[in-house]
Amino acid sequence: MSATSMAAVAAAAAAVIGLFSHMPSRWFFGLLTLASLLVGLDAALRGLGDNWVLLSLVTAAGLAGAALHDVCTAGRRRRTP
Repeated sequence: MSATSMAAVAAAAAAVIGLFSHMPSRWFFGLLTLASLLVGLDAALRGLGDNWVLLSLVTAAGLAGAALHDVCTAGRRRRTP
């Protein structure tokens, strides 16, 4: 198991542990984004094929969008009286 694979597993495990300890969802999605990017990096370094890299980048983009959405809605909730 390469170092990038271990880092991806650690980031995903931290996200799951944080989910059960009531971590804000923007952090949860951020950690899953990091894990997905690390999986894509590992796939590119190992030469597993363009499909794995593309799939992990698309997944990371979706998770980053979810994190950004949560950041924006949290900001709106704080401004609303």
